[in-house]
Amino acid sequence: MVVRQSKSWRKGVTWRIVRCVLSYLVVYALAWIIIGLVAPREADLASDDYFKKLPLWESLLSYLKSGITFFLFIGIPSIFIILLAGLARENMDPPAFRAMVTALILLPTWFLLFGNIVEELLIQVAAQVVFATVVMPVPLIPQSEAQQAPKG
Repeated sequence: MVVRQSKSWRKGVTWRIVRCVLSYLVVYALAWIIIGLVAPREADLASDDYFKKLPLWESLLSYLKSGITFFLFIGIPSIFIILLAGLARENMDPPAFRAMVTALILLPTWFLLFGNIVEELLIQVAAQVVFATVVMPVPLIPQSEAQQAPKG
């Protein structure tokens, strides 16, 4: 027997996926803004003085550019993991699902281990954990009305 899903259910699923991706982007961007404000100021490469640092605004912009670059290595794989786990999830209770996704989306942050700035790693890991445990909509794909109906 083929179960047909209503258009409103598919629209609701599409909205939940879009909301999940957009909320991840907001959390990721906020993390890099905080990194830019908290991390040590970057060195001024144009200066002859080795110890001269960039002004706060220029240093913040430099960190934001780094955040855009790291999005290719952290953000995109994390979104892919979240969506894949949400689509493959079957009858897993929300706390267990959140714990599983938290562990999985911490994997892409290993790129930050190569940096010499601890704040980048700690804040990005915290952002990943906050997203997976608090912000992420669970379940990503709710059961349709036909699947929820008791069999009998």
